[in-house]
Amino acid sequence: MSSKQSDKNIKHSWFGYLYLGKLKAVELTEKGIRFHREQGLFLAKYRSVTVPPAEMMFTWQQLDTPPTFNFSPLGYLLGFTVSGKAYQLPYLTYLADYRFGNEVTQRWANANGQRICELVARVERTITTEYLRQSRLEMIQARIKREYKRWFPWCEKVALPNDIKTALTKLKQMHSWNQGDIERLRENYVQAQLIKFADFFEHVESNPLTDKQRRACVIDDNNNLLLAGAGTGKTSVMVGRAGYLVKSCQAQADDILLLAYGRKAADEMDERIKEKLDIDDIKASTFHSLGLRIIAKVEGKAPSLSPWAEDEKAKDKWVQDTLETFIKDEAYRKQLFEYFSQYYYVEKSPFDFESEGEYFQYLTDNDIRTLKGERVKSFGELYIANWLFSNGIEYQYEAKYEHDVSSVDFRQYQPDFYLPDYGVYIEYYGIDEDDRTAPYIDNQQYLESMEWKRQLHREHETVCLELFYHQHKKGLLTKQLEDQIKTLEIKESPLPDEAILATLNELGRVTELAKLFSKLIGLYKSACLDSHGLEMVFSHAADAKQTRKAFELLEPILSRYQQQLSASGDIDFEDMIGKALGYIQQGQFLSPWRYIMVDEFQDISEPRARLVKALRDSCLPGSKPKASLFCVGDDWQAIYRFSGADVSLTTQFTEYFGPTAKTYLDETFRFNNSIGDVATQFVTKNPVQLKKDIRSNSEVDYPAVSLIRRGAQEPANQDEPSPNALEQALNAINKRVEKVEDELSTKSKAQPVVYLLARFWFQLPDKVELKQLNRQYPKLTIECQSFHASKGKEADYVVIMGMQKGKHGFPSMKVTPPILDAFLPKTEAFEFAEERRLFYVALTRAKHRAYVLADMTDVSPFVIELLKENYAIEQDEFNTSLVQQIFEDISCVRCTTGTLKPRVGNFKSFFSCSHFPLCDHKEEGCELCGGPMTRKRFTGLKVCLNDGCGHIAPLCSACGSDMKLKKGPYSEFWGCCNYRGKNKPSCSNTVDKAKLSLPN
Repeated sequence: MSSKQSDKNIKHSWFGYLYLGKLKAVELTEKGIRFHREQGLFLAKYRSVTVPPAEMMFTWQQLDTPPTFNFSPLGYLLGFTVSGKAYQLPYLTYLADYRFGNEVTQRWANANGQRICELVARVERTITTEYLRQSRLEMIQARIKREYKRWFPWCEKVALPNDIKTALTKLKQMHSWNQGDIERLRENYVQAQLIKFADFFEHVESNPLTDKQRRACVIDDNNNLLLAGAGTGKTSVMVGRAGYLVKSCQAQADDILLLAYGRKAADEMDERIKEKLDIDDIKASTFHSLGLRIIAKVEGKAPSLSPWAEDEKAKDKWVQDTLETFIKDEAYRKQLFEYFSQYYYVEKSPFDFESEGEYFQYLTDNDIRTLKGERVKSFGELYIANWLFSNGIEYQYEAKYEHDVSSVDFRQYQPDFYLPDYGVYIEYYGIDEDDRTAPYIDNQQYLESMEWKRQLHREHETVCLELFYHQHKKGLLTKQLEDQIKTLEIKESPLPDEAILATLNELGRVTELAKLFSKLIGLYKSACLDSHGLEMVFSHAADAKQTRKAFELLEPILSRYQQQLSASGDIDFEDMIGKALGYIQQGQFLSPWRYIMVDEFQDISEPRARLVKALRDSCLPGSKPKASLFCVGDDWQAIYRFSGADVSLTTQFTEYFGPTAKTYLDETFRFNNSIGDVATQFVTKNPVQLKKDIRSNSEVDYPAVSLIRRGAQEPANQDEPSPNALEQALNAINKRVEKVEDELSTKSKAQPVVYLLARFWFQLPDKVELKQLNRQYPKLTIECQSFHASKGKEADYVVIMGMQKGKHGFPSMKVTPPILDAFLPKTEAFEFAEERRLFYVALTRAKHRAYVLADMTDVSPFVIELLKENYAIEQDEFNTSLVQQIFEDISCVRCTTGTLKPRVGNFKSFFSCSHFPLCDHKEEGCELCGGPMTRKRFTGLKVCLNDGCGHIAPLCSACGSDMKLKKGPYSEFWGCCNYRGKNKPSCSNTVDKAKLSLPN
């Protein structure tokens, strides 16, 4: 049939012909539909729908859906849409729908049928030849939705060619895909790839990859997060995935960017890829070398790297030299002195603590000291001491009162401060405006003590200035002190700046501040903050005022630092990341990589995550889809917040990067199930940690974490020297090794490796001591590692040391300086979250057994948790002394959180609080055996804890203190140790010995 014969004309109705004077209205052709009419004013719009222009032709492919005929009294209306725009032509013949309705539909279907067949075929090809990424799925679903709308439901009532009907049936199925269908499509692809490349996965590493390792290699969404537990073989996945991408022809070697954190890790990855894949073109890059490459590409030459970037000591020295240069300026020097005098420490109110012991612990952990280097018992005393020192007024802290008021039971009175040149005392009282003390202090007793001191000074006519906590809280303390000093005509002689500076240098404060500033330079530059962002940092800081004061000192050093870099044409590590990120975001660098793989992702900082995200979203023109991101990490091992690492980027990966395919490696090849159970139970106390079920390849039916409870100063056995806790652990390991050798009847070629681990390096044996230990235990290879340094490594056995409380304890109680904390990732809500992960890392370095050394008289709360919450640990492998067993029963009665530690004085042994000297509580041991005694308040008795003794003494029923047996004029009686005589705050409770019946 000729094209002329195939053309059809649709005429106007009688009204259209009468109104327009034309018969021919629409011409149907093989290519499309043409309109013949006059462009009358009346026809410009019909019922707010555009009328097609005269002599205009639309192809069938241009029409969104088949045209439809709708009845109207004046003639049928022909309606259709083009690119979403609606058109309507009125006044068509009353036979239009009858004669042309089916034909219009058929012509549209024939013209658009190939398009739908090709779409369905492309979708089928995609889901069988590639992993259905989220971005590709969204594009497919959008196209399917659009085509579905064009064809349904009208197509189901029309006879269509078989190929089109088949394609439409498939299109309908695709349109109804739910999440389960999508996951099945992805799983079908994964299974096909696992079968196709089974031989590769079997031999790419020394041991065949596990099923989950293989799946992690194949799954390829836009964003992929592999959560790999300790010892589960994440490096094998990195190597396997890179090899699989090349072998499956999804990528060329130069399509893959592999990012590692340090140069050493990158070199090890290169060596592994070379060895396993025999590929030279896939090179692991550090973030900094990547930044250099991007900058060189944009600027046309490689930038010069500042010597400070790779020499931390040189940078620290430059910062200190620059700080000392600024100190020569009087205004800057005054700022510095003010900072050290009032803002150096993170101040907390004693009213914020639940016990005096907790407050003492805070002061001890943060080493609160005056400008003279003295330890004080409150921040109020700190301010008083620093003001007196700065103003050249000689003082003595807690000097003994000039008049002897001591007794048999009580030491000499020691006021807070004494000014020897003027014979003036100063007392700082911890009460608020309403004469209330901190909640853990006996308010009535404290007020009575204040009155006793006042009476004492009146009796002896000594001058005592009184200052109060409520003055300090309002910022009026030093002003009140200054006013009272002037009233007494005490001469102020402000110390020369040189003297104050010499003192600060002697205490190491300037050097310490310089090191802090050196670290802050990098953190500040990494954050890329504008003035608004900086204000946000200040407003969210733990101590906004202190943070501002510190930044005022840092700011000129920052400016000088950047000027120095500019003058020499150098960049530092932060510039490598910041400049590279800027070039990508501005479109000056387009990423050539289609696959980005990041190792140790839990250690990533937000600026580096920004760089990774920018690379993912950047691509060369015509390169679609965007790059695939594959990140490997373990949020249970995120331990580098102090260097800017942000664990929330792992735990909230999807929120930052978008929809993500998560896979898990849950079979560990390192530690046994017993170690794994303890470590997992411990780290998952934090509900924010991602849930993982780590299974061990090595199963044992006994506890493999052993606790050694021993004090550092415990006396040796009289018959033979008693080994210390470390020697006990090494002896036990040595015996286990010998037993294995005996069972195998041969010596192993490789000596078992033992790691001595601690939170801080100084808690470990030094080089000389380590050498001696290796000579002492020739069957073992003993190494020292800090917890942080041990990450990524493994040993046969580990011995964990330093499990104590305090600033250098574990968890470390030292407060991070607010300015440093302000530029670090947000602190986690769960207490000691990162320190818990650090303990997990320490435990999981061991293949066979972990030994935890603990002195229970000053023990880490982590050890307390292991004991109290029934962790599956071994508690009876070693003998434990009485003090170590009953440590909870010998807590300090005064501060409640300290533990009574055995000490030896000049004449006899005694027990004193672990918070000494802040808490100076002392107790004598049992009067019969010298052993520790515990207070049974509910029975009113004090009982010797030595099973071989069991001596019992009464406690005061009035105040709970000890009672001593004393001789009266007629008989013996028990008297309270708090009795101080008349006119003194004391307890006068007594009990006649004959009337007090003690249990046998």
